[in-house]
Amino acid sequence: MRELTVRTSQRLDEALHEATLDDGLPVVVVPKPGYLKSVALLTTRYGAVDQAFRLGGELRRTPAGIAHFLEHKLFEDQAGDVFDQFARVGAAANAYTTHHETGYYFATSERFPECLDLLLDFVTDPYFTQEQIEKERQVIAQEIRMYLDDPDARAHQNLLRALYHRHPVREEVPGTLESIQAIDKGLLELCHGAFYRPEDMLLVVSGDLAPQDVFAQLEASAARRRERRGAPPAAGAPERLEVDEPPGVVEAAVEERHPVASPRVLVGWKDAPAAAGADLLRRSLVQGLLLELLYGRSTAFYEAHYASGLIDGSFSHGWMGGRSGYAYSVVGGETKDPDAFVAAVLDRAREARQGGLDRDDFARMRNRAYGSFVRSWNSVEQVVSQVTSARLNGWDVLAYVEAVEAVGLADLEAGLDLLLDPARRVVSIVRPLA
Repeated sequence: MRELTVRTSQRLDEALHEATLDDGLPVVVVPKPGYLKSVALLTTRYGAVDQAFRLGGELRRTPAGIAHFLEHKLFEDQAGDVFDQFARVGAAANAYTTHHETGYYFATSERFPECLDLLLDFVTDPYFTQEQIEKERQVIAQEIRMYLDDPDARAHQNLLRALYHRHPVREEVPGTLESIQAIDKGLLELCHGAFYRPEDMLLVVSGDLAPQDVFAQLEASAARRRERRGAPPAAGAPERLEVDEPPGVVEAAVEERHPVASPRVLVGWKDAPAAAGADLLRRSLVQGLLLELLYGRSTAFYEAHYASGLIDGSFSHGWMGGRSGYAYSVVGGETKDPDAFVAAVLDRAREARQGGLDRDDFARMRNRAYGSFVRSWNSVEQVVSQVTSARLNGWDVLAYVEAVEAVGLADLEAGLDLLLDPARRVVSIVRPLA
């Protein structure tokens, strides 16, 4: 194991024990004395956008949905269903795939060492058979059909395809019914070997754990895996390809008919590409606080339009950005009048430009963001999620509070430029069948 470092935050009263194992896997242990539950999250920097890459100098293009397919497929090894194996040792396990990463995690109140070994073994030691792949293809096809039947998912996917010309964020994470037909054993093995390298992964654990015991166990299990698997593939790390994405949108409005009782509407704005690191964190804070200040549930906007029935409890907002070079803001929900909904959202941004943003409201929103982050450290699930997100996106989780405090009202006012630029705006509507 390479040198162990311990970083602390007096403001959070937390300590991060960090080291890199001899096989290259970075590990963060966050001890939480007295907590009954322990959680481990193992992630790889491989997600839905990683469809094209160079490996050993050779250009590889893979079908949409292969990262998600691989996530599903790893949950069956030579010993059978991995979910059942976790259940037998008293743990609950699951996984997820996003545009940028795939994560595998478990939570348990007992037998943590056994669970940790099982997590590392099934994720890093794939077992594929053609019969299992065909079976999983049918499961994923059913999942894709569920997305196609979900009006909220349709509105969001249509929004992304209208915002982005070429960036693979416009593709569905699970892929399409057509794309998953091209996924086979060879492609799964190729992508696992390329993207599930220890140095491209991250393990974060939290609970009533002694860090030295965790690291000792990890080194021993890593040695066993090296002995079992032998030398890593010679091709080395994959080279991700940059996407030449134009600044403008594909089209300003997109509509779809669906068997729904009331329309779904999303108003989205294509932001400038976000770089990983402190810039990504700051951009997310500025635009997130701005949206909360304009459209949050404690605002006059929300109260007035909820009372009138223009919006309901489904109304939400958010800023999304990724280290592969995409970023966008979105506001939306169900409404009885899509045109009035869009007009109200845009009018609020114009009013903010003309009348300015309220300083007291801003201070309250910023304090709420600070308080929410501090409270998140009371949950081991949120701890591993926060630490993982920070590390994978290149910023320091212990510097989050200072980053929040560094955001000023002038930053939010500058952020209004995006919401007031019609060339970067898209409206996505899913209407009831005629």
